[in-house]
Amino acid sequence: MSQEILQPPILISETKEETIKNTFSWSSYLPVFLALFGSFALLFLRIKVGGANFISDGALMMLALASYLLAAVFYLTNLYAPSNIAEKLGTWGAALGVFFNLSSWLVRWVGAYDREVEIFLNQGRNLSDMPWFFRYVPFANLYDLSLTFAFGAGITTLLVIRREQFRIVAALSLPLAAIILTLARFIGGEFVDLPPVLDSYWRPIHVGVASLSYGIALVCFVVAVLYLLKDGIKVQAMAIWASLFSLCVFATISKFSIFSLGTFGTYTASTFLADSKMSLALRADIPYVGWLIVLAGALIAGSIICYGIYLSNNDEKVNKVGNILIKLALLAQGAGIGVLVYQLKNLQNVVGLISPKQYEKFAVWMLQQQDVPQQQINTLGSAQLYGMASQWIAQNGSRLHLSLNANPVELAALITAFTGTFFIVLFGFKTDKLRLALPSAEVLDGLMYKLAGVTFAGLALLLITGAVWANESWGRYWGWDAKEVGALVAWITYAGFLHARIARGWTGRRSAYFAIVAFLFIIFTYLGVSYLLPGLHSYA
Repeated sequence: MSQEILQPPILISETKEETIKNTFSWSSYLPVFLALFGSFALLFLRIKVGGANFISDGALMMLALASYLLAAVFYLTNLYAPSNIAEKLGTWGAALGVFFNLSSWLVRWVGAYDREVEIFLNQGRNLSDMPWFFRYVPFANLYDLSLTFAFGAGITTLLVIRREQFRIVAALSLPLAAIILTLARFIGGEFVDLPPVLDSYWRPIHVGVASLSYGIALVCFVVAVLYLLKDGIKVQAMAIWASLFSLCVFATISKFSIFSLGTFGTYTASTFLADSKMSLALRADIPYVGWLIVLAGALIAGSIICYGIYLSNNDEKVNKVGNILIKLALLAQGAGIGVLVYQLKNLQNVVGLISPKQYEKFAVWMLQQQDVPQQQINTLGSAQLYGMASQWIAQNGSRLHLSLNANPVELAALITAFTGTFFIVLFGFKTDKLRLALPSAEVLDGLMYKLAGVTFAGLALLLITGAVWANESWGRYWGWDAKEVGALVAWITYAGFLHARIARGWTGRRSAYFAIVAFLFIIFTYLGVSYLLPGLHSYA
């Protein structure tokens, strides 16, 4: 009798739970489907309407950036003031971001094809000789890669947040995706012509796999950070590492000039000639920016000392001082970025901002651009070189200007450092409440493992397709190019992550540290080669 009474409710409960689970599983995919379907519908419309009367890929990219940031704001708001409306707005904001992000790339694809058609017509060539449409997939430079990198992060986030307990992931991953699009904005979306040796159908396959893998790695990085927070690591310890990253950014930007003895407090930016996209070997001193960065660096250094003392002695008074310093550093960083952007857009008298100490090197650079033999350049004295540069600047000074595109990686690095400081300040606000809002450490660890596994597979495909493409273009599978080595190191790091977890049973914090370091290698591969190290991949 008791079994007859107790058994039916259990069966009814299980059936109801299963029904709810199945319904959630299907409906949760709706934002993903709509974002993807909408993007391809917009692509079809672009093909039918034409480019002259259609929104540009650059405008779509900016809409994606705004959507990602707006969605992140809603998720952060929901974190501290839970609201169904904020959560839904965050989800659909993320979906809009993915829609605009993918649409921007697809519209750019059609634009690349239209550009080639115009070139063929102007040259009087037969359109039937044009390569297959697939060959115009926009993966020619870092702008194109950044679009798909951000899309990979966006679509991965949208898939992860189907489960309500993972919604907080979007609060961190979407701002990072927005930073990648910000970098793309500063780089500029001009079409470029690749060398014929790189014209291969392996290019879109290889670069497409790379960018999507990078996006998945970004979300894995975010989950690793959230795991450390949930696992009880003190925000002060996280603040020390984030602050050290910021100090590294400050020390390396502006050609190492801000903290150098002879140029202390000086921030310089590249100059351009009117109607020219190539930067000159002349850098203008941007007022106030360097000293604001020095101030931010001093405040951050102070916070590191305070947090170090607190972690050693548990001194709450010192901790409070550290909190004040990190907040002031956030304000100084924001002011520095704001002043920099404003002046790059509005400064007029560029010549007055250029130090004459650069004139000799600039004269040498000009002669090298004219293919003058180095032996002949070496015969010129300092006075001659200085005079050549002075004469050139007197003639062309009015044509010199500054641009946001001058230092894209530096500006994006400053914004990234600002974002890191912002999240440290945010994590320090009601930390216990934030930890309670996170899923369990075991659940986050499982998600991190899955994302790292997919990233590992993606990077393996990246190396394989890259080797095949390299053999087709350069006649060898591997050449120890800087980007090849960077991708290999990142892949080995994720391999170490999986091996240590499977063979050695490493989970939790050790796995999280692996995921964070591996993502840093990916970022170096993504940016370091194109802007810091010479190599066969520098064309991007």
